[in-house]
Amino acid sequence: MKLLLENWRKFITEDYEPVTTLRIFDFDETIAHTRSETRVTAPDGTTATLRNQQEFEEYMNAAAAKEGVEAFDAVDELINLGYKIDLSDFSIVKDPDEIKIVTDKLREFSENSRTYILTARRGNSLAPILDYLNDIGIDSSKIRAIATQGESKGDVMVAMMKNKILDNGKSNINRIEYYEDSQKNIDDVLSKVCTNPEIDDIKPIDFELIINKVINNGNRYNIQRIDCTQPN
Repeated sequence: MKLLLENWRKFITEDYEPVTTLRIFDFDETIAHTRSETRVTAPDGTTATLRNQQEFEEYMNAAAAKEGVEAFDAVDELINLGYKIDLSDFSIVKDPDEIKIVTDKLREFSENSRTYILTARRGNSLAPILDYLNDIGIDSSKIRAIATQGESKGDVMVAMMKNKILDNGKSNINRIEYYEDSQKNIDDVLSKVCTNPEIDDIKPIDFELIINKVINNGNRYNIQRIDCTQPN
């Protein structure tokens, strides 16, 4: 986690102009639909093939509850408990279909902003993701791809906000735009970034969290805006 934080810090502060906006995109089922599958063998020998995000989350949540695992991303702990979890499909970008309603937004780079791809994939998938972006005409040199390595995306965003504190005690980040398909991740970000009293002291008075939920309606994608309602 320390190494990842150092990478974020370098990326946020590497240019001269101040960064005020973070644009954060999930990859799978947000930027692209792929044919990646997760194959699991439980300690009792039962097997499962998980073909999409919903199946993956349902299986992992059930297995974590059964085994008493409380981690947000239970994969590593379940492996330690004897589950064989084959994530090899996610080391590449397998047969991708671009989700243009999102990639059109990804292409809109602006001043004083930084663009991230924040994925639950493991670190060996990051280069193939950046290669894919280049293949579809997006300049990957303007994007930092980060593997969360078991951390929740809400925790990562809080760390980004705390990365640079101005003289007034507030974060330099006053706007986060977040594109995501997983309701689990969205709920996590809402609780840790939107309504978390522990970071109220560093939030600029004009802070905005704009969540764009990516919804697949039979291979036709839409974006639903979810507003962050700040507590009084």
